[in-house]
Amino acid sequence: MIALPLFDGKNRFRVVQLNHTELVLVDYSYLKEREMINLTDYHRLWVQEKLNTSFIANYIGTYGTPAYMKAAYQFTEETKSNIACGAFLGINGPKVALLKGIVYFMNVNFKAFDLEEEALTFVTRQTKIND
Repeated sequence: MIALPLFDGKNRFRVVQLNHTELVLVDYSYLKEREMINLTDYHRLWVQEKLNTSFIANYIGTYGTPAYMKAAYQFTEETKSNIACGAFLGINGPKVALLKGIVYFMNVNFKAFDLEEEALTFVTRQTKIND
């Protein structure tokens, strides 16, 4: 298992303040489909109450099933006007192409990263640009 300092393995959904930026940390790592959908639905409901929010989502050890992708599409469609940017960890192989398609067709500022530090830099810079 890869150690990620922002993700403690216990809290699946956390809101933290970092460099004057409210940042949501969503830990999907090693979850099964139903748990992933439930977490996405929770995040969607939380975001609907916010403006200009950003998130880092940890997808290490997950699979994008058709049912989960439907929930992810709904999340993106309903929250894209409230989200400044989103960074994804654990997105590799075919998932990279899928994410690029979502970014292009849904016009969202989402990006995959290999390192947590890169994701953190991206979301804090993008949020400041949109302020």
